[in-house]
Amino acid sequence: MIASLELLINKVAEGRRIIVYGAGNQGRGIALALRERGIEPSAFIDRNPKIQGCILAGIPVMPPSVIAEPGAADSIFVVVAAFFFEREISALLDSYGFKRLESYIPYSLLKPHDYTVEVSGVCNLRCISCPRGGCHSPERPATMMDLDTFKLVLAKIRREDPFVGNIQLYQWGEPTLNKHLPEMIRHARENAILCAVSSNLNHTTDFRALIEARPEWLRLSASGMEGNYEITHTGGNWETFLANIEIVAKLRKDIYPEMKVELYYHQYKHSIGEQQNKMAEMCNRLDIEFHPVPAYLISLDDVLAYCTGHPLPDSAQRARDLLLVDLDEGLAHARREAALECDAMRVIMINADLSVSTCMMFYYPEGNTVTNNFLSTPLEEIITLRTKATLCKKCKKHAIHRYCGTYAKFSGEESFLLI
Repeated sequence: MIASLELLINKVAEGRRIIVYGAGNQGRGIALALRERGIEPSAFIDRNPKIQGCILAGIPVMPPSVIAEPGAADSIFVVVAAFFFEREISALLDSYGFKRLESYIPYSLLKPHDYTVEVSGVCNLRCISCPRGGCHSPERPATMMDLDTFKLVLAKIRREDPFVGNIQLYQWGEPTLNKHLPEMIRHARENAILCAVSSNLNHTTDFRALIEARPEWLRLSASGMEGNYEITHTGGNWETFLANIEIVAKLRKDIYPEMKVELYYHQYKHSIGEQQNKMAEMCNRLDIEFHPVPAYLISLDDVLAYCTGHPLPDSAQRARDLLLVDLDEGLAHARREAALECDAMRVIMINADLSVSTCMMFYYPEGNTVTNNFLSTPLEEIITLRTKATLCKKCKKHAIHRYCGTYAKFSGEESFLLI
């Protein structure tokens, strides 16, 4: 990390403009971390036409076509700030004459670790594609992280990994159930760390306090409308979601219009067509980014068990019957990428009870716990223990480490490459 910073400082001294490829939570976090070290990015690059030409965090947003301009590889230095599409963006830069470490730096080299701090170990839904829809023992701890503990966690992250500019405050739980969430976000921002939050919007919380705390990125989720909504957002209520998304959109406009808000729309057989079109229209009206993505079985516990000859739980099988891209097809695509590294291993997953998971994509703690206390375990030790994990060997044997990422490609999300 020190060598990477020295490289950036040298590039600035050479007169190159620093441009961050990606204006989402990771990109904004990178920009904040650069500013903390006296390096001012001149622009973001982002594929989203709605924000091109806008100013985010005081930085203009340009389209990807900027890298194709004559002499671009000689005058700018690109910091790639995209977690899942780092390889694709790097390949694109290569094709336009950019050279690794000479005219661009990959995200993982500048920032080897991302952090998920699950502030809520509780969820109010029982979605059938999620292991919470068919839980069996041992269950994950139903714990809420308190504010003082969160401050200690954040201090340790900053001490051990000082280039971290953003963290994710969710994984398996609903973060808005934690009454301290706004204070946590505010404390993180005061310490130069931006926060990403995800919500199913089925809990009526103090959304004003949440948005006033200025989370940098809010991801909302849905799968269908009206009666169809509750099929796969199981236990949810469409009217509650609808009312809350209107509230969030208005408060965002009034309080913090720069906040990135997106609807991660889970595509099932029952949620596409007219349902999807209506949801897209609503998002357009509310100025919310709309990202339709084929749904998949989210718990790799169930996927690994399936690959080793065990039947899926009843709830997961019901979800599978509704998938647009079947489990076997997703696994077939994953096997074609088996030689690629695991993106999830770059994420340090800190649970609400302070345990650290080997992998954020496996739900149950048994066989998936590196340490029971993040605060008392040095980062280097956590990384060493993870590299020796038996779970990883089992997962990679079946190419499951590439399974989740394949579904983003089915969605056409790689279209950001078009310039």
